[in-house]
Amino acid sequence: MMRIQAEDLFEVKVEIIQIMAGLDPTGNWMGKGALALKNPRTSTGEEPLDRLYALLEDLNRGGVQSEAFSDLKVKVEYRIVPDENSSA
Repeated sequence: MMRIQAEDLFEVKVEIIQIMAGLDPTGNWMGKGALALKNPRTSTGEEPLDRLYALLEDLNRGGVQSEAFSDLKVKVEYRIVPDENSSA
């Protein structure tokens, strides 16, 4: 059961990232998109599956006019992805 949920989480995240990459080509969705979908307030660091489905539905329905688009765009702009060449 946990494996199925993990696969579902992954698949929904991929779909959200792909949609966002199409809607916002200037954002680094392939590099930072997964970080924008993290939730540090949960024990696993993952958004609940029902929340991800709600984001996906909102994106599909409203596109760039959706609340999900605005929220995710802000999150990806402010996430810092460590540079693999940095010593930090």
